Amino acid sequence: METQSYSPMLDRVMAQEIQSVSWSKTMDVCAILYVNNQLEICRVSEQLQRMFIIQEDDAISNIIVESMFLAYNVGNKLYFYHLASHQKIIQSTLIKNSDKITQMLLVQVNAKIIKEQELQAAIIPLSTTNLQFSYLIIRKNWQNLCFLKQQQINNIIFSLTNKQIAYNFNGILHLGEIEHSSTTQLFQLENELHCFSKQFVEIYDIGLLKHQQILKYIQQLSYLNELLCFLKTSILLINTQLQDIFKCYQLNIIGPLVAFGPQETINYHILQFYQKGNCPQELVQFFQKELYNTKILQKMDDNITNSFNNIQEIIQDSLMNVLSRILIIINFFIQSKNMPFYQGLHKTPFEELQETIQKIQKVFSRFQIECHQTKLHLRNFFVWLNLCAIKAGNEQEVECENVNSPLNKIEVDLSKLFDFLKDNHLFQLRNLQCFYQEKITPKTFFTKVVVQKNVEFKQTENVTKILKNVFRDSYIDNIQQKQNKIEQEDPFVTVNSLVRQLQNYLDKISINLKPQLINKINIDLSSSIIRFSEQSENSYMVSVLINNSIVQYTYQQKSFQQIHQIQFNNKYIKELQYFDGKLIILSTNHQDNQIQQQLTAYISSEDLETLNKFECHSIKDLQVSKKGLISIIIDSKKLIILSI
Repeated sequence: METQSYSPMLDRVMAQEIQSVSWSKTMDVCAILYVNNQLEICRVSEQLQRMFIIQEDDAISNIIVESMFLAYNVGNKLYFYHLASHQKIIQSTLIKNSDKITQMLLVQVNAKIIKEQELQAAIIPLSTTNLQFSYLIIRKNWQNLCFLKQQQINNIIFSLTNKQIAYNFNGILHLGEIEHSSTTQLFQLENELHCFSKQFVEIYDIGLLKHQQILKYIQQLSYLNELLCFLKTSILLINTQLQDIFKCYQLNIIGPLVAFGPQETINYHILQFYQKGNCPQELVQFFQKELYNTKILQKMDDNITNSFNNIQEIIQDSLMNVLSRILIIINFFIQSKNMPFYQGLHKTPFEELQETIQKIQKVFSRFQIECHQTKLHLRNFFVWLNLCAIKAGNEQEVECENVNSPLNKIEVDLSKLFDFLKDNHLFQLRNLQCFYQEKITPKTFFTKVVVQKNVEFKQTENVTKILKNVFRDSYIDNIQQKQNKIEQEDPFVTVNSLVRQLQNYLDKISINLKPQLINKINIDLSSSIIRFSEQSENSYMVSVLINNSIVQYTYQQKSFQQIHQIQFNNKYIKELQYFDGKLIILSTNHQDNQIQQQLTAYISSEDLETLNKFECHSIKDLQVSKKGLISIIIDSKKLIILSI
């Protein structure tokens, strides 16, 4: 029998040592991961054409490449890139703990783009004006919102760790998790999820995760959830700017003036000086040593004014904008009488969420006015302090910083100054602090969403009944307790009290969908290498490498059957992949090669009718595409592509 060989297509030595190569199914795009954790994205024709490079600080893993997008994990996070624009379109956390994700499986679903006319105003692009000073913090939410609007990709993403299988919609909305103790690999067949361990395969029904009625709800809830994340980020950004104002004012005004005594009486001493001219020595020293011939007042005015302007910008361009969009989507849920999720309830979480969002709108409308008035008060106070510093210093020194300051060109509004000094609440800036009640940190601001109790789906049950059960029990059990807690809070509606309410209602609309376990099949899979063929008519083949022997099974009619076993004489099997229902096998003439001796490596078909031979020191990472292209890495740096 004459032996043929696979045709060489590309032979290229790369500049760096290659760790792995990931291909799209059509093998027209590849992602080359180097040992320095650099990821190079290339298009493949007769040559490799670099598109762009990604560099991450932590290890990149579970790379998935398609013709239009790239996905990979860094730790427990997911990153999606749009290949045409080279832009990151999703960045999210796939699992709640820090466990390593060992496999990421994408299951494509047919979720229709939101077409309802009532929702169009909610999904137009958000303003990005405030990205100039908060780019890294808010860009993630903005990217996710743009992605959800475009709806280029719709996937249920399964993430396997050593303890659980978490799954979410498009990497954005958490849908639930399956606990396990031994699953090592996942495979999807139509509406089934196959979870492989060493002794058995568990099969779960994921059909209802792909049900159009559920997907429509999940899709719209994803957008609502991301808008709420955008809202939370905006509120945190406002608090960051507010804290900058407090620190600047405390450091340069309140701090030096505590020489008068208690902080609560500082404004009284300054007011006495303003009304009666009584200027104690401590105040003279403050004017002369702290303020005279320095730029401190001008810098304070610039910094505080800039922070107030940033707050105004966030409120106008982001916060109020996103609140309006949230109300549009919530109203759509409330008005959709045919939606089955909360039938039988007098008041749904969406109605309560609507009330909280409306309260947040009112609070920040008041806060916006208060910020503007406080900015004017502080500017007027700084102008007066600048004038006092000039009078307290050497008036003949016309070139001093205070004289040249732009503050010296502004006239003091005496009535506004009197109002500011007589009101200690305003003088200490507590008029702004009271809106937040206390300093907000990410830990106390928004806790993680509490997942509802597990609900097993059964294909025979009515979708309406199932989804009603997901939310109703937890909602009714906790509504009175949480309502009492809210009523016991301070009657002044602060941002913190509102976000606590908001989190309560977010918990009520969170999802934990648990697919039903429909079968458990005992099978010996005690191998580090398990490879799957493409599925065909509800069946597929799986090959397991055990003691240099390949055992092949076929899955059909809800069971596994062993079909045959492949043994190579005088060759050691290192890797195998399927192409068109048959195996392509990588083997060598040595079992181990730890001392980097010369190897003879073989790429062959399972019947050995086709075979290529390579002389090398190392060979790894056999990959085979649907279009019949084979890639291998030889001696760490050489990438070879063959055509079947």
